[in-house]
Amino acid sequence: MARVLGVSRSGYYKYLNRHKDRSVAPELTNFLQEKWLKSRKNYGFKRLFQEVKKSNLPYGARKVRKAMKHCKISGKQRKQFRPLTTNSKHGGRIAPDLVQRKFHPNEQNRIGCLMLHSFGLRLVGVISV
Repeated sequence: MARVLGVSRSGYYKYLNRHKDRSVAPELTNFLQEKWLKSRKNYGFKRLFQEVKKSNLPYGARKVRKAMKHCKISGKQRKQFRPLTTNSKHGGRIAPDLVQRKFHPNEQNRIGCLMLHSFGLRLVGVISV
């Protein structure tokens, strides 16, 4: 039979013994969509799987992932942290470089420096000029 079909014998029997793809349970998809919409489309896999566990539904992690993929459900990604300015008198987002590589100040206690050891993050020294 394999020769007639033009495939290898092992490939033919692998095809015959392959499990049929089971469809995603409608109970699970409805539950996931309901919880996802209640969270305003924020919840991802971890939180939705926790909800499935809490409600004692008999589905594991793989089934939940498969159902989420089937329903095109995904959580929102967090945006990258961008620091706000520390000097509120200007319109820029990031605080300006007040030292500007001028490490020899004219006034006492005007500029300070803290040195940390890079391996153990221990304080090496403090300079207050």
